[in-house]
Amino acid sequence: MTTHHIRLAFDLMGDLFPDETSKEVASYLNRKGPLPFALLVRDLNIPAVNIARSLATLAIHDIIECHEDARTNSKRILYAFNLKRTLYILHYSKCIHCARQLYGFDGELIIEELLLNGKQRMSTLLVTVYERLIKAGKDPQIHSLQSIKESFKLLVSAQFLQRITINETKSNISTVVEESLTNLVQIPEITQEGWKYLISSQQDESNEPSTKKFKSTKLIFGDEKIFWKVNFQRFFAYLRDQELIQAFTNRIDQNAGEIVRTILRLTEVKPSPERTIPISFIEIAKTMATAGLQMNEDLLQKYMNLIMDDVNNCVVKVGDQGRGTYIVDFQKALSGLTKAHIQSFLRERFGSNALRIYNMLEERGCLSQKQVIEDMAMINAKEAQQYVYSMFIDGMLTLEELSKANDFNPTRTFYFFRVNLYNGVLSLLDHSYKTMSNLMQRHQFERERHRKLIDKRDKVDAIIHSLREQNGEEEQIKEVEDILSPMEKEQIQKLDAAFRKIDLAQLQLTETILLLEMYLSISNSTAPVQKKTGSKAVAEKLLETTVQR
Repeated sequence: MTTHHIRLAFDLMGDLFPDETSKEVASYLNRKGPLPFALLVRDLNIPAVNIARSLATLAIHDIIECHEDARTNSKRILYAFNLKRTLYILHYSKCIHCARQLYGFDGELIIEELLLNGKQRMSTLLVTVYERLIKAGKDPQIHSLQSIKESFKLLVSAQFLQRITINETKSNISTVVEESLTNLVQIPEITQEGWKYLISSQQDESNEPSTKKFKSTKLIFGDEKIFWKVNFQRFFAYLRDQELIQAFTNRIDQNAGEIVRTILRLTEVKPSPERTIPISFIEIAKTMATAGLQMNEDLLQKYMNLIMDDVNNCVVKVGDQGRGTYIVDFQKALSGLTKAHIQSFLRERFGSNALRIYNMLEERGCLSQKQVIEDMAMINAKEAQQYVYSMFIDGMLTLEELSKANDFNPTRTFYFFRVNLYNGVLSLLDHSYKTMSNLMQRHQFERERHRKLIDKRDKVDAIIHSLREQNGEEEQIKEVEDILSPMEKEQIQKLDAAFRKIDLAQLQLTETILLLEMYLSISNSTAPVQKKTGSKAVAEKLLETTVQR
């Protein structure tokens, strides 16, 4: 956990929860650790009602975790801040976009409502989504409660939604039901009276929103103790698969990408964080033929050999049954994708010569500075020293010290530089957090700086929209458009272009952060233990001396 990590988390919290109380409570819990409600009220100069409301809101989103105090025999509840879950806010837009691609507008609104509200019952969710569809002008015959329920079932069957129940034995703390796969994807049946009520509220043409009538009713719908939330790990797995498919498509061709997509689709029902279940060649061929991809078995076998010979070696043949069984090793796949990001980062930050040194160290294992500079790098000694020390300070390289004696005297110690991908990912992830936080603050700064102009543009657009709905004359619309001067219009265009660049950078950076986080979660690598502290400080001094020369 770094300063940039925490800073980004609270920037994201500020966007989702505008009230300062939630941010202050979460910040205090992050500093002090798990605390009971009484200590929060005592230490924070905030009314107890506001603290309770903030804790309830954050707990629904799993940003605050509740658990009993195991150190005492009392049933005191402790509240802890979940920093990792807070960073999931960064991927909300990606989850919504995936739901839109896979399940249409209904699936998009279901995921969006769950992300906004944390957890909801299915009956409440159906009514809320239906209200939003009607307000958006959708056809109620096409987007009915039944169609929304079907989309909900598809999301649950694909494990994009997670089932939650209230465990009454632990002070009504919501916990994830650890049941079999069949129970986790089981949809609760709404009672006949409850479903009739929902259908009648759908057909009711009164001006009162259905959600208000739904909350006021005392009918039993049959799902009062069953809640649903978004299964982020399933969405992350889907995004990881898409990155892998795109990588093979770019590296080989479209057919190779479709073959990898078929393998991942056959194994997505039984997900594993490390590798897929074995899939036979015959199953792959049948599935591709069913999907309409015309490819004979000889050509498919050639593609499979080509995919297995890929530099990442993430598709592995593990048996000969069914003309060969294959798995996808996600650790190797993520390692390959992560290396590509690190190499791109080094090329942009330090140049191609630094990348050459990095690749050479990765290939050879570990080398001393003399070996790197004089024997293999074919780079000027001064420049090579500067590159090596800079990458070491930045965390891309690690230093191993091998001394002839126990005192680690520099004159009798050998220093070897080594590439450690785990440390490099940590360093790149820290840079990514810092960059994302800077982009968000830059976006906010530009918006506040041009607040008056943006408000004026919004008012003009609202008037023009109203006139067009009322079939206003073009002269009136032209007069309203002329409220903005040519200089203001030009400034708005520049501002919109800047916002588009920031949004695009945030989107690309979000994909990078997700990939790096998934590698850290699956990797079995460990950072090397430094036998002697102060190595980075020495490297910084050597780097300063090299630059001065």
